[in-house]
Amino acid sequence: METSSTLIGLIIIVLFMGPIVYLILKSSAAEKKLKKSLQNLSSQNGISIDAVEIIGNTLIGIDKSIHKLVFSYKSKLEGTFKAVDLNTVRECTVTTFKERKQHVNRVALQLKSATSTDEIVFYEENDDSSSATDAEVCLNRANYWKKMIKQQI
Repeated sequence: METSSTLIGLIIIVLFMGPIVYLILKSSAAEKKLKKSLQNLSSQNGISIDAVEIIGNTLIGIDKSIHKLVFSYKSKLEGTFKAVDLNTVRECTVTTFKERKQHVNRVALQLKSATSTDEIVFYEENDDSSSATDAEVCLNRANYWKKMIKQQI
């Protein structure tokens, strides 16, 4: 009797945990594929990424040896790919937008140089293509990247 109860319990656990494990593995494989695609695009432009991260819909990476930052968005990886020379960047700031002291609606990283301003959007509340990432997590990661970029400026 104990063996059959144990067997039924194990089957129930597998039935509930199986789909969760499958989703985690599938998500991990998709992230690896995106990171590899960003690295391939970067290497085509002579950039070897040291650190790469996916934050919401944004892929961001840095080559510390030649002071270059690359970023793109999941939805249009090749079409939105951009490399920024950090030697030309004068200022790096994290910008947020809140409506009437409510939650954060937008988180972005602004890179200002003498000739242009690049904005890397980590979180946009009304963006349907973005994955369900918390605004506070994106703000934390944006501050991390700001610190990393300031070390390269």
